[in-house]
Amino acid sequence: MLLSPSVPVIVVPVSEPTVAAARESSRAAVRAGAEVIEWRLDALAVDDLADAGAAIGGLAREVGVEILATYRSIAEGGAGPLGDDAYRDLLLALLEHPRGLAAVDVELSRPEEDVAAIVAAARCAEVPTVGSSHDFTGFPDDVVTRFAELARRGHDVLKVAVTAGDDLEVIRLLEAAVTARHTLGRAVVPIAMGERGVLTRVGGALWGAPFTFARHGAGSAPGQPTVSEVAAALALLGGTS
Repeated sequence: MLLSPSVPVIVVPVSEPTVAAARESSRAAVRAGAEVIEWRLDALAVDDLADAGAAIGGLAREVGVEILATYRSIAEGGAGPLGDDAYRDLLLALLEHPRGLAAVDVELSRPEEDVAAIVAAARCAEVPTVGSSHDFTGFPDDVVTRFAELARRGHDVLKVAVTAGDDLEVIRLLEAAVTARHTLGRAVVPIAMGERGVLTRVGGALWGAPFTFARHGAGSAPGQPTVSEVAAALALLGGTS
């Protein structure tokens, strides 16, 4: 479902300190219109991460939608303190329980050899990988290179999130994403964080983005619109990709 929709799938992030709380928040998000839940595992206590893999299948079954599993590091704007080895081991453990997984998020900032192991395990489990890069400080000079590097590492979806300082930077991001889609042959999810970048969150049908993020309650990034706002925009723009 996540990689071949006619219009972008609405993904709602859930960040809770316990599995039980994540379950309740996921139910509420699905009732609000979420089509996939992004389970932000970096919100869990480190001691609870060992149970996350086995819990994903049950969570997906209970709420009726698949799970995008994400562990966002502090360096990439999340709350996760895990070092590279522990991060790799966590994602490999998740992929041992592929039932209910829509995809796994893999950060660009992680060592290439670790990413290669994760991508290989994902292929064996038939789970797509979302290669991701985030810059909360501004608009990086290497946006085009980031898309290319994510593709080179073998990811199915290339997600690059930046902070645009003006409208021209939003357009530059979209230009880089559309170029990457056509030259690299991969699905792209460009996100300009903040209110200025709302077009990148609701206009994905225009450039073939397989999914977009919306919030139910508190958002996980600046400028995230609500589920109902995104659904209304997608209904208006649907079928144009």
